Amino acid sequence: MNKLFLILVFLSSSIYGDDHMPETPSFPGLLSTEMFDLGNNMTMHIERRESCNQGGTPKHFHPAAGTLVYVLDGTSQSKSSGEWQNYSKNQYWFEKSDWVHGGEDDTPELPAGTCQELLVVRVAEKGKDHTVFIE
Repeated sequence: MNKLFLILVFLSSSIYGDDHMPETPSFPGLLSTEMFDLGNNMTMHIERRESCNQGGTPKHFHPAAGTLVYVLDGTSQSKSSGEWQNYSKNQYWFEKSDWVHGGEDDTPELPAGTCQELLVVRVAEKGKDHTVFIE
């Protein structure tokens, strides 16, 4: 009986604790992710993402060797060139290493119903985060 009570207390506190944890920022619409060992302590991360009416992204940077974002379908936007630019199907942009972006006050609104499917490629040191969110 004591074991059952302890198990119930543990499960209850785990559920309560998990429900009240601060939400970790992330990017919406992750469809798939793969990692490839490139040797020399480097890993390539490839993600497919799909979202609609996304708006902006949380403030973050990539300590990776750089990030290539390719638009598979729809329309997306980036300020990687220094000014906001829209990118459509079969276009791409490059984000340099450690560039802090996301959460900008001047992020333009895309028209309602705007969807995007992106292929994101990053090369980072093996075992290290390829994206760091900033509070």
